[in-house]
Amino acid sequence: MLLALVLALGACSGDDEGAGTTTTSTSALRSTTSTTDSDTTTTSATEPPATSIDAVAPVLGDLMRRYDAAVAAILADPRVASDPDSDEVQAYLTLFTEKSAFAEGALANWAREGAAGRFYRPGPRGALTSSSVTDVTPVGDDEAAFDICAENSMEITDAAGNVLESFGGQTAASVVAVRVDGMWRIRDLTEASTSDCAQRGTDQ
Repeated sequence: MLLALVLALGACSGDDEGAGTTTTSTSALRSTTSTTDSDTTTTSATEPPATSIDAVAPVLGDLMRRYDAAVAAILADPRVASDPDSDEVQAYLTLFTEKSAFAEGALANWAREGAAGRFYRPGPRGALTSSSVTDVTPVGDDEAAFDICAENSMEITDAAGNVLESFGGQTAASVVAVRVDGMWRIRDLTEASTSDCAQRGTDQ
């Protein structure tokens, strides 16, 4: 997420003035959590504890890449967000703790985008979002806080493919993940400053 992640920040509010973005509407921020193209899944029955930072960091990175991919799948046609039984929504929800307020809020926002006839596709960079995990801080074995930085590049189109808006630049988020039945899941994401992210330009 973003972390398009707009990191997703699909359910977060507020603009990151340091992101170096270009938009014609702030509604594009609702998609800030989109995606790399990795859908790798973890095969270990029990993932490492947060206190083993070197071991858990790549697992959390994989979790966020899968999050990015799930968001991208929904944003390609946000109308699917209104169907809780769709494969795209189910894939997205499996990355979160049960009844996550963030996840539900993001889906509601994206469903409104779909109802308004707005579709998302990668911009010139070739991916909606490319995100990285930094600064993992354990909160016991089964909870971790970490930051994500994301490079975003997206176009918002109508049903005919005409570009309505574009969004590019950098976003960041703070994430809390918890280990449930041995597997790491996202509990919450909060938009953060990009001041600690490596600056890589603002082209879309």
